[in-house]
Amino acid sequence: MSCTNIAFPLYSSPCRRGVMCGTLLIMLLLGLPLRLLAANPLTLNEALAIAVQESSLLAAQRSAIAAAEAVTGSARELPDPKLKLGIDNLPLDGADRYSLTRDFMTMRRIGVAQEFTRGEKRELKGQRAEHQLAREQALLGDTRAGVRRDAATAWMELYYAGQMAKAVDAQYAETLLQREALQAGIAANRVTLAERITLESTMQMLLNRRTEFEKQAARAQAMLGRWLGNSAKRPLSAPPDTVAGMTADPPLATASGDPHAPHHPHLLSLERQIDIAQSEADIAKAATKPDWGLEVSYAQRGPGYSNMLTFQVSIDLPVFAERRQNREAAMRLAQVEQARALREDALRQHVAEAAAARAVWQSATQRLKRFDDTLLPLARDNAAVALAAYRSGLSSLAAVLDARRMELDLRLQKLQLAAEQGRAYAQLIYFLPEEVVK
Repeated sequence: MSCTNIAFPLYSSPCRRGVMCGTLLIMLLLGLPLRLLAANPLTLNEALAIAVQESSLLAAQRSAIAAAEAVTGSARELPDPKLKLGIDNLPLDGADRYSLTRDFMTMRRIGVAQEFTRGEKRELKGQRAEHQLAREQALLGDTRAGVRRDAATAWMELYYAGQMAKAVDAQYAETLLQREALQAGIAANRVTLAERITLESTMQMLLNRRTEFEKQAARAQAMLGRWLGNSAKRPLSAPPDTVAGMTADPPLATASGDPHAPHHPHLLSLERQIDIAQSEADIAKAATKPDWGLEVSYAQRGPGYSNMLTFQVSIDLPVFAERRQNREAAMRLAQVEQARALREDALRQHVAEAAAARAVWQSATQRLKRFDDTLLPLARDNAAVALAAYRSGLSSLAAVLDARRMELDLRLQKLQLAAEQGRAYAQLIYFLPEEVVK
């Protein structure tokens, strides 16, 4: 790597090239990530696509849908018939005890029984199964939105942790050059011991910040690895323009939450839960209407006796409805009201959280613009003035370091604000349809 054509503001002696190469070597020894331009950086949209494709949560929910589909086909069917085997009137004492053929009342019996559930009840059970299937399908959409949100959050955390680390790296590289210049100043009696201590303290502060950002990046990469696997190790590209607030009218401007909330998969799943509860209540009401059953059996007796054929009809008698079926129906109706209240609360929460995320995004966008238009240019000018005064012997090195520290703090504040904006964008990924936020 060439060390030429790189200018440093404080240090411009003939050995600049050696100092710069030494600085890069120290940075490598410190483990600072010098990321070169990657041939295939991981974009946010690609990360979301990989997360959806690789998610075990989505695979599990698809299995739940398959299970619900299987049940839907059999919900309206009659119960299975029952095969009945038995021995009637087996003698236990006397000369014929334990004999299956000598007593005229002893019979070996085989039969078939079938319960006939009312068609209304079977239809209600079928509707309940269909509502359960619809709920599982809505939960698949909700799970997909949650996966995209969590993957986007981890992506944002990792990207901005890396950017903040790079900002500290740049300041640390300049501080190393300033220490070289300080050595020359000490030899010329232009720098005091206090200034040297101040510089060393600044370097340690930068290293501490660097360690903190490394921790944040490692944690974010671990979370991103949960969703992307090995793809989380790829270098990241810059966020889309809609995240950075660079478009004139980003799609997030419509993120009031009101138009989309009732159609969000989470709200739809709660709607289906209301339908399920209502079906349960209807089934409980229908329980007061009796079902009936039919049993046919053939009984074989001893050789000297006639065989028998038996027909038997059974009918449910809900004679204690007040203590059983009516209480069951009341419980199911209460569960319907519970499901409706939960859906209403979820709708309010959804609208509130979407509006809060939008407010954070808009506020961060406006504040970032002030950083770019005013705060950072002023900080750069202040640092340039302090440096010029120091070179002219009109100011101390401490003033230069203070100006540079202020500039670095502002740059880090801007990156932290951009990370806040990115997290808000990730939240909006969950609340808004995919065609609105991409």
